[in-house]
Amino acid sequence: MPLRTSSATAASLQARSATGRYAYRAKAPRSQAPDHGEHTKLAHALGVHRQLLSHAASAIRTLTAARNELIAQAIEDGLTVATVSAVTGENLRTVRTIALAYDDHHPSGLPRQAHLSALQVKSDELRAAESHRDLISERREALIIGALRNRVCDDLELASMTGLTQDHIRRASRGIARPAR
Repeated sequence: MPLRTSSATAASLQARSATGRYAYRAKAPRSQAPDHGEHTKLAHALGVHRQLLSHAASAIRTLTAARNELIAQAIEDGLTVATVSAVTGENLRTVRTIALAYDDHHPSGLPRQAHLSALQVKSDELRAAESHRDLISERREALIIGALRNRVCDDLELASMTGLTQDHIRRASRGIARPAR
């Protein structure tokens, strides 16, 4: 084991701070830091997308509840599970489970065609709301990937701005090329 010389020991002591505390040494120079305006635009865009996703999720919950009420009422009025399943696009088990969840319905006396048309309209509205939510999610993912590529902010900061977990951000950013520091 080689012995340290006094000059080597002095150099290692000079590398530490005088107070003995940790000194942050960034590898990237400050000139490569992202533009504050770009960061502000990204934060605003992600905030808008977060709000749009919240509204879309609320609309989907409302439409799903209304559609489920219609399914239960249609089953109570004598429509078969298979017919309701064909109109709504849900599988038989889901339709049966929804119908059994509502035990307070009584026969309404509406004709078969009225139930079918109401179910079709509500199912179409629900599918449109879900596709709108998916579109917003895709745009948010594109913003996340763009922010990571351009090094506007890191994974943790993106997670806090989007309301997603840091693991989700990391999974979304796998395979993207990031510029060298």
